[in-house]
Amino acid sequence: MKHIILDVDTGHDDAVAIALAAGLSDKITIDGLIATAGNQIREYTLENTLNLSEALEIEAPVFAGSTGPLLRDRVIAGNIHGKNGFEGPVFEKRKKKECMGNGIRWAVDHVISHPGEVTFVSVGPWTDLAVCLKSDERFASSLKEIVLMGGAVDHPGNVTLSAEFNVFADPEAAEIVLKSGVPITLFSLDVTLKLLLTEEILERVKSLPDTRYKRIFLDSMGYYIPSIMRSNGEMPAMHDPCTIAYLYDPSIFTYSYRPISVETKGDKTYGKTVGGKEDKNSNIKMGVNVDNDKFWALFFKAINNLV
Repeated sequence: MKHIILDVDTGHDDAVAIALAAGLSDKITIDGLIATAGNQIREYTLENTLNLSEALEIEAPVFAGSTGPLLRDRVIAGNIHGKNGFEGPVFEKRKKKECMGNGIRWAVDHVISHPGEVTFVSVGPWTDLAVCLKSDERFASSLKEIVLMGGAVDHPGNVTLSAEFNVFADPEAAEIVLKSGVPITLFSLDVTLKLLLTEEILERVKSLPDTRYKRIFLDSMGYYIPSIMRSNGEMPAMHDPCTIAYLYDPSIFTYSYRPISVETKGDKTYGKTVGGKEDKNSNIKMGVNVDNDKFWALFFKAINNLV
């Protein structure tokens, strides 16, 4: 069983990642979720995380994370994900409440008290993870692994020509994470943009028996697909779900081991992830290719479990 802390800025592809983790509970246990600022301000990402968590009957606690990046001015992706960061689905009045207290402090204590057992999965800006790493020197050595969505190494960025959103939203945090020495698996735009939702997949979802998640997924994609099409002319990529698919079945992807750092100084390249040459001794491996058929088979396995 793989125990994870899932750090999210819940928007449309984050929601798919959360649903995958919930639907693949035979191998993955969500120990807790932390909602951070990213796709939208934390007030909205926290609300989205709580709503989705309750709808999917996830028992794990939900904590509030960071309200913004370490140093830079806050950026959000409201132009893509809408006013509340997760436009489309409509949720019933929820009963689930956020856990009081500091989510980052909880994460640090939880990891240290379960050495070698917990994987930290970050699919929003990596601010919370960076603060965890800096707040207690025992945290890094106690982690089993870090799994990240973010960056664009050999591929152009999606915010600037150089930078991908999650890293651009907090480059200083990203550099701290990549320098941590912890085993890291990175899913950057180099691989996530090879995994696109298709009309065929949508039709398969529509043909499934009605469940609460089916409705959430279709309602969310009803907003997200036109938004992404207006932005780049393609169907949405399943960026964040790559992290969960990897944890369940690493053979879905192929990898390259490379040292990776983040540009934090250049005006034109601020937030760029810079990859070195292939190095089998690197603690960082990045996904480079994906087996789409295997991924979508896993996706349907997960959502069929979310009855």
